[in-house]
Amino acid sequence: MKSKKSFFKPAVIKQDFRQHGWVSIVYFLGLLFAVPLGILQLASQEYILFTDYDNYLKVNTEIQVLLYFSIPVAAALLLFRYIQSESSVDMMHSLPIRRETLYVSHIISGLLLLIVPIMITAIITFFVANSIEGFDGILTLSDLLTWTGLTILLTCMMFAFPVAVGLITGMTTAQAILTYVFLFLPIGLVSLVSYNLSYLLFGFTPIFIEDKVMYLSPFIRFIENWGESEPYSVVELIIYTGITILSFVLGLVFYRYRQLERATEVFAFSFMKPIFKYGVTFCAMILGGTYFSVSGTLNWNWIIFGYIIGALIGYTAAEMILQKTWRIFHLRFLTGFAVYSIVFVAILFSIKTDVFNYETKLPRMDQIEEVYFGESYYLQELEDSDIDIDPYSDSKLYIQDIRNLHEEIIQQRDFIEKQKDDIHLHQLSAVFVYRLNNGEELIREYQIPVNTLQDELKPILEASDYKMNLPEYLQLQRDDVINIQVVPYGPSNQHNPVMITDEKEISEFKKAIEKDFLSQSADDVVSTATPWAYIEMGYKPTNSDTNYMLEGYMVDWKKSYTHVTKWLEEHDYLEKARVDEDDITKAEVTYVPHNPQEDVFMTEEIYESGEKHATISDKETLSTIIYHFSEYSEENMYYVKLTLTDGNVWYGSIPTQHLPDDIKSQVQ
Repeated sequence: MKSKKSFFKPAVIKQDFRQHGWVSIVYFLGLLFAVPLGILQLASQEYILFTDYDNYLKVNTEIQVLLYFSIPVAAALLLFRYIQSESSVDMMHSLPIRRETLYVSHIISGLLLLIVPIMITAIITFFVANSIEGFDGILTLSDLLTWTGLTILLTCMMFAFPVAVGLITGMTTAQAILTYVFLFLPIGLVSLVSYNLSYLLFGFTPIFIEDKVMYLSPFIRFIENWGESEPYSVVELIIYTGITILSFVLGLVFYRYRQLERATEVFAFSFMKPIFKYGVTFCAMILGGTYFSVSGTLNWNWIIFGYIIGALIGYTAAEMILQKTWRIFHLRFLTGFAVYSIVFVAILFSIKTDVFNYETKLPRMDQIEEVYFGESYYLQELEDSDIDIDPYSDSKLYIQDIRNLHEEIIQQRDFIEKQKDDIHLHQLSAVFVYRLNNGEELIREYQIPVNTLQDELKPILEASDYKMNLPEYLQLQRDDVINIQVVPYGPSNQHNPVMITDEKEISEFKKAIEKDFLSQSADDVVSTATPWAYIEMGYKPTNSDTNYMLEGYMVDWKKSYTHVTKWLEEHDYLEKARVDEDDITKAEVTYVPHNPQEDVFMTEEIYESGEKHATISDKETLSTIIYHFSEYSEENMYYVKLTLTDGNVWYGSIPTQHLPDDIKSQVQ
């Protein structure tokens, strides 16, 4: 006996194919153009490195991205467009077909329309790739299967998600907009909230949060990792598979309980309206606060003004969209906005008064297992790289020094917050990452005024645990250096770079750099003096092809590096490796107590604004000046114009304590 119920209707699927089959054709032609035809185009080029295209995602990546994140969405909009029209929805649901059957039939239609072109393209691509000698062994069957599976998953997800979205709204336009809004909302919202918290909470850092939140958007992740053979991790693939299945299930639930008369309304379910209204209000509010914080200094009056204006605009716009009229200004409008304002003010007050003790929280010594101190960028680079180095230290003395510094920062919070935007103040950007015994991490980031906290900073900056995490030290540990260039700092080419290629000399020179690097004092580490030169290390190419440019890394030759200076002198490189007092004919000094204009950062312009000038030509004073000379230092008040023997000039500044008193008296 035949069951009277069926999960799908072949007649519905046939109708979908007749009406929307062109979507499948467009998708097939797009994939055909992007992948197999793209491979043929690459093979026909006269100069091509086939190894640059070692997976199918690298072939016409931009076109592939456009296809995967647009065509499936378009299919979802078209197949379920009838449910957004009053006449169409009444007609379709007057047929003797259950809602579940209609839904499943359209889903099957969509999947067939989208997956069949992928499978045909994969078959064609297999024969095309295998017919080209250059791609033999590079684009393998395994790569093709990976590309096919990933493309099918992305396509199914980008079809299922807008289907579910479309069943909570009554407008096709809203369905399309909300689909992409939801795709980017997690990243945008978390980024905006994190940025706002960075100036609401002392020590809050959004960097690690924003790095992790990128995983919430498959689109952004695909763009970031398109060069990888597998742009998504196994966990991400499982999550995206789960999202796809959940979207199909939610779509079925929404379809089953959706009221047909809600067609043409913005939202088909009442519970979505307050979520949308207050969600838009919140997003607009933090966007307003962000705008007025980045368009000037962190003036709290302007930031609060931005919050108010943003919230008012967002709330008004949301009400107009929901009610589909501009006549929204009534008592209910004012009441709703007032309730939202009260809630937000309470939240803002709790953040600013640090109700949860976020700003003053400091783990006890017995709670800390490991610690990292340094720039957050370096930590991210280490964690993302293949270098097998643990950037965290378990040294109790080092942990205690870092904790002492952190404690002093908390105590001087008010001063540090007032001074953090002062461009004339020498500051060190650093992140504190504590790994606790319970497995949790406590992360804080500050702009540390070096001169104010120099006593607390000194033992940390001089510790090997700190220096050995710096990128300069890590590069010195590499054993694939094949040449070293010493390039003098300065405005002229009167000294050509010193090139070192002898394997023994390279080894000796690296050891000299390492000795100086690890023996730096705290003053050397934070010194703003312009180095003698930068040392560029060239590494073996990562590819055997000789057309590849060599990889390289630069390390500064600081003026305190005595071992480097001695080694260069012993090997007769010193004279060519730097600009010193023998290369300077005179120095002209002027006094500029403050930057003449806040937007002027060129040292030459600041020097020219000086009223009095003194000329120096004796070698002893010139030696002192060039040793402490700094091209960029906003905290100095004495600016220098160096005239070199080849006629070029070099502008910079010099700290007050390193300039003779008689020169100071001449220019003040």
